[in-house]
Amino acid sequence: MSDVSGYHAMMEALLDSVPAATLAVDGNGNILQITSSRRRGAAWRFKKGKSFPRLLRLVFGAAADPLCEAYETAARTCQPVRLPRFEHETVRGLVEYFSWSFVPNCEDGSMAVCALNVTESVCLEQEFSAVSQQNAAANRDLLAAVSKLDFRLMDLDQAHKKLAALYRITSVGQRTADEDEVLDEIVAGITGEFGYACAAVLLLDEERQELVMKASRGYPPNVRLPYGRGITWHAVITREMVYVPDVSIDPRYIPAIGNGVSELAVPLIFADKVIGVLDVETTAERPLHAYDRDLIGSLAGQVALTIAHAKHVARVEVQAVTDGLTGLYNYRYFLAQLDHEFKRAARYSRPLSLILIDIDYFKRYNDNNGHSLGNEVLRQVAEVMRQASRDVDFAVRYGGEEFIVLLPETNLTEACAFAERLRSQIASQPFVGCEKQPGKSLTVSIGVSGFPFDARSDSELLEHADAALYLAKRTTRNCVMTYPAKSDGDGRPQATYG
Repeated sequence: MSDVSGYHAMMEALLDSVPAATLAVDGNGNILQITSSRRRGAAWRFKKGKSFPRLLRLVFGAAADPLCEAYETAARTCQPVRLPRFEHETVRGLVEYFSWSFVPNCEDGSMAVCALNVTESVCLEQEFSAVSQQNAAANRDLLAAVSKLDFRLMDLDQAHKKLAALYRITSVGQRTADEDEVLDEIVAGITGEFGYACAAVLLLDEERQELVMKASRGYPPNVRLPYGRGITWHAVITREMVYVPDVSIDPRYIPAIGNGVSELAVPLIFADKVIGVLDVETTAERPLHAYDRDLIGSLAGQVALTIAHAKHVARVEVQAVTDGLTGLYNYRYFLAQLDHEFKRAARYSRPLSLILIDIDYFKRYNDNNGHSLGNEVLRQVAEVMRQASRDVDFAVRYGGEEFIVLLPETNLTEACAFAERLRSQIASQPFVGCEKQPGKSLTVSIGVSGFPFDARSDSELLEHADAALYLAKRTTRNCVMTYPAKSDGDGRPQATYG
């Protein structure tokens, strides 16, 4: 490389945004320059002038063979060589993945080398593969359940109706993961196919020990039954079907319609756990027969499976857009929402603000208190953010100890006020071990940017908030800064300090 310092400056932005390392190697394989997003300056100074292949051997041992071969191939052919997924096991037994690029300079034989940590991307691929396998297994379970239908006590007409009901129940689970829609479709299918006066699905609220009516036909809405009340609770407690041919003489019966004659309650059991009750009530015009009991009993297992499948799909969808530690939205979901909200703000000339938050001296906190308490701090800070945010805001874990709140319909002045309230709330929290921090409290620094005042694109909105945060970290910390912080009376919000 003829201009190492220029190359170093060019890569600085990349290194500040993703875990990466870049090297400049001369024609003899000796290192001219190393820059890393994790170790800067003096940490690498002693490596300059050393053999690059030898450095690879020292760091990766025998696993460095593919890297050395790629380096030699690039030098020999004068063509760029890339290893998109190089696997490395750390001394702690953790597996990391890197993308290596070797770009030779044919004029003087020097070479630029770049290593990017792509562990997160690989883990996401593996996670989605696992989710796909789980969905495939759930679908196989559904198909297996349909194939085991019991036709023994039903005539051809009843078999047709049962198949129609099962198709409606199972197909809704494939069309939507919305629990309310799934349950409503199940109840509509049962009453429509078999002519029952009333039908309902009640799900168990274990915390409150109540049965909550989630979908019904013929019953009053919003019914909640406390523990032990009604025929439905008896089905939950005994884990067995409860059939009452004459409800007028059963003390457990809770009148819901004026002309009810018989009631059938079947517990919904999935993975050996009662999750709710399928309840049917009929009138004198349509009494319950023996085949009705067999029919509803056989449908109950499929209903429970469909409900569990809908819950599982909804849970997977939530996991795909949230951070596993804090429960906030993850970075990938944030990027999609930033694009959407910025386009909306630009189209309708509406304000949009973004605040970027970083926990001050978080490494010191981890060193003094351990990573377990550090993770608990991240969860608590996330909870403060969640409580402070509106329903329309997007609270995000940006990475590490950094967080973002995207604020639609919020101008820069309002965003600064929000950021200051958030900073103050966090600074006043009695975090365990915060007495070991500077100032004897755990604090955050916040950078704020806003559209249209100081950002013309979604990328500028994020970049300017990052620049403001950098300024906050360079000054006093425990403060809120805007981009660029001004004090010339131009009407911009001023930087505020704790």
